[in-house]
Formats: sequence, C-alpha cells, structure tokens
Amino acid sequence: MDTGFPPKRNGLMPQAGGSKSQEFIYSGSSDEEETVWYWRNAGKEYLKGDWYWPDIEANKNQTHPVGSKKANELGIFDMSGNVREWCFDWYQDTTIPNGFYRVWKGGGWVGDVTSCRISYRGKFEPNGIGADMGLRVCRDRG
Repeated sequence: MDTGFPPKRNGLMPQAGGSKSQEFIYSGSSDEEETVWYWRNAGKEYLKGDWYWPDIEANKNQTHPVGSKKANELGIFDMSGNVREWCFDWYQDTTIPNGFYRVWKGGGWVGDVTSCRISYRGKFEPNGIGADMGLRVCRDRG
C-alpha cells in the first residue's frame, strides 16, 4: 500500500466538491462561518480588528474537532480552514524556483480566511512546523 501526502491536484478535486461541485468559495459553502475555522472564529470569542498574535493566543484559538463545521458536497469535513494540509508538490512560480517550498492547501486557524479559499495555494519550508499544519494521508487504489 502506497501512502503519502496528496499531490495538489488530488487535494483540489475533493476540496472543490468533485463531480458534485457547486462552485463554492470554500469547501462546502461560500459562507466562511459555515465551513471555516480561521483566526477570527477559532477561539473563545469572535475576534475583530487586525490579525495580532497576542490577541489570538489570549483568545485560546486552536484546532477544532473534525466535523465541527459543515461538510462539503462529498461529505468531507475540514477541507477549508482548521488545519493547513501539506501537499506533495513543490511550490514554484516565476520568482521562486522548484524545490524550495512545499505547497499547502486549505488554510488553517492561524491564518486569514482568504487562505482558506479553494483557489488559494500556499507555500512553506518543507521542514517548517506550525500550530495549524497537518496532513491528510491518502493511498493509491491499487
């Protein structure tokens, strides 16, 4: 059995709802409060104003149990927000060469809601750690 991080293309299809996609902004809805844990809503109280780590920490923001928000069209939970998911792909663009950053998708509770959009593709050092970094294990059908 082969297991590992999903390639970005394999993570995007289920995040977007697969063949049942309703073309939402986030996985399962276009309303972030229905489906997304992010820095404003992941703690004891809804935070207002600008992102400020001491406020986020004092608010006890954290990862939430899977299934606490609405599922997407395929019945999969937490594909937007809560925990950023590592992907197998290397990040590259016109200014960043291949092999320097890994791609992550989905956004997490530390970041802004814009990073939780299906269309968003983040980057992070491959040996980096973060309070809202995680993975979704997948395997080949073969």
